[in-house]
Order: sequence, then C-alpha cells, then structure tokens
Amino acid sequence: MYSLQFSMTVEADFKKKDLGFFKVSVFVLNIIAAAILLLVQLAPSINPNYLWFAELVGYGYPFVLIINLLFIIYWAFHQHRFALLSIAIILLGYDKLTLLYQPGLFKVKAPVNESSIKVMSYNVRLFDLYNWTGNIETRNKIFDLLHKEVPDIICFQEYFNSDDATLPTNDTLLEVLGVKNRHIEYGLTLRKTYHWGLATFSKFPIVNKGVLFFEEGKTNFGIFTDVLIEKDTVRIYNLHLQSNHFKKRDYAFIANPDSGDNKQMMEGALSIMKRLKKAVIKRTSQVEEVRQNMDNCKYPIILCGDFNDPPFSYAYQTLKKGMHDSFVENGKGFGISYNNPFIPYRIDYILYNDDFISKKYSMVRQKFSDHYPIITWLELNEK
Repeated sequence: MYSLQFSMTVEADFKKKDLGFFKVSVFVLNIIAAAILLLVQLAPSINPNYLWFAELVGYGYPFVLIINLLFIIYWAFHQHRFALLSIAIILLGYDKLTLLYQPGLFKVKAPVNESSIKVMSYNVRLFDLYNWTGNIETRNKIFDLLHKEVPDIICFQEYFNSDDATLPTNDTLLEVLGVKNRHIEYGLTLRKTYHWGLATFSKFPIVNKGVLFFEEGKTNFGIFTDVLIEKDTVRIYNLHLQSNHFKKRDYAFIANPDSGDNKQMMEGALSIMKRLKKAVIKRTSQVEEVRQNMDNCKYPIILCGDFNDPPFSYAYQTLKKGMHDSFVENGKGFGISYNNPFIPYRIDYILYNDDFISKKYSMVRQKFSDHYPIITWLELNEK
C-alpha cells in the first residue's frame, strides 16, 4: 500500500511543470543510490563461498549510507517528498545502522556491582615487539593499562611470549594481572624460544580447553576456554580471524589511489582484491567452524576477538546469531576499534548469549597497538 501511494506521489510530482531537468536527474541518481544501499544491506547474508564479491559490497555500507543521507538533506531542503525513498531504504536496514553508530542518549545503564564480570578483548600487536609505535615504552604502557583495568577475563590476540629475556610476557602478566589461570596456544614458534598466538587469562578456574581452525605456522586461529564461575561453567571463545595481510604498498594505494598511472592503479586495485578475496573465503570457513562449536555448546557463551571484519559482514552476521553485541547494547558513538585512519571500522567484538546481562561497555582509546582494547561488564542471568 505504501509503495503504491509513493509511486502515485512520484508520478504526480513529475507532472508538475516546476520539476526541471536537474531535479529529475538528481532523482534518477537517488534511485540508483537507494538501490545500491539496498544491495549493500543484503550483502552480509550472502555466503562468500558462493559470491565472495558480495562481502566487499557490504563493506561499502557507511559510504553508500552517507550518499543517501545527502540525498535526503537535498530533498528536505527543497521540501520534496522524494526524500522518502532513501529514508524508507535506510529504515529497512535499521539493524545495520545500529551496528555502525549508537547514540547512547536513551540507554538506561544498569549499575556495575561485585557480581559483574569484567571482560576485555585486546589485540596487543605482539606488545609492540618490533617497535611499530616508535616508542620503546609502549609495551610497559600496555602492562600499566592492564594493571589499572584488572579485568576478570581478558582475551589477547596477536599474543607474543619469549622464553628468554626479550619479552617474557607470561611471567610479566602473571604479576600484572595477578591470575594464574591461563590458556595460551601458539600457532607459530621460532627457534623454540619465540612464540606467537592467542591467550586467555581468567581469575576463574579453567576446567576445559580447546583449539579451533588451527594451522601450524599460522597465527590466525581460535581457542575456547571453559571456566567455572560460581556453580556455572562458562565457555569463552577467543578468536583472531583471518587477516587481510595488506602490505605497505596496499595501504599507500588505499590512502592515495590516483597517485600513479593507469597501470599502477590497476595493479594496486588487483593486489587489494586478491588479498581480500583470499581472506574473505578463509574467514568464512573459520566462522562456520566456530558457529558449529557454538551450536553444540550447552554452556553460557562469551565470544571475544578480532574478526578482521566490520559488523556488516558475513563473518559477523554468522557469529552474531543468537548472541548480543556489547557495543550495540551499551556502547555509544561509532565504536571504531581499529586504529588505522584508512580503514575506520569496528572489527573487535565482545558478544554474549542470553545467559548474560550487559551492564556497561567502554573502549580505551590509547594508541599502544593498532587496535583499541574493548571492555564490557556482564552478569549471569538468574535461573
């Protein structure tokens, strides 16, 4: 009924003499932009194994959304009903909009108390092992941050530990966090001394451990850790999904795509597309393995990790089924967790199922890594 009424209104408006060529052209462009937005909103539901390019289409959601908002502003300025077209499409994908931005104005925050579980997820970028930040004090600042926050559960991605004096992280964190319960898995070890992988530390006793989509010599994988919280066993997933493995030249191209000639532009675009295709397909198989494990799990679930994917992606949509996003529930703003100006996305998450209630969400905006640590406070639902 609404679509019929809208089409009749459009037809009537076109018959008006004051609707010039320019406005007609703008409306045609508006139709195209609205149609693209609709496709972008549907893209995350498409399995990349069947159409991998759909995933990349989904990445464009913020940009296509902005274009449609500009059309709405234009038509509103001219007091024209054509603004309803983009408004309707945006409302159809309202769930995507809430994943991107949370106003945080009308949320009633529940008080955090002694029974609340403080959970942190943090891609520490190897504790700045290679001094990417250009500050030799960065690793100590990370440890100071952890000592200040003192989470009950913390999941590290891009974890590094050495058995010599280079960076004995395991021993340092034992002192910093004051917890002995830890689940550490290494995907890559060099010279039997230097280790790269994932780590979950918990003040709660660990009763079971497992590894997911593990490949020898690779640092993108997942682990799950079952901990005992009072009388309840809780499963904690810690994921580092497949990285895109962009090189410096790829980031340079993203920052300035028209800096070279046509051949260089083509090579730059093809390089990025090739890496994205490989990563997208890899992440798809990874999340499907995690999803299967989650579906077979009878415990309350907390899922943390660096997904290397924005919330408008197949990976996120697959893992989000039956779960709640702590940012959506209690966050505010855009929630951008990746500290890279060329890829301004939220790619770090803490999800939880109905066995929990979310009390609070925060992000520590300290540039000690290329990711910001995210924190949420959860409470087990009374049964």
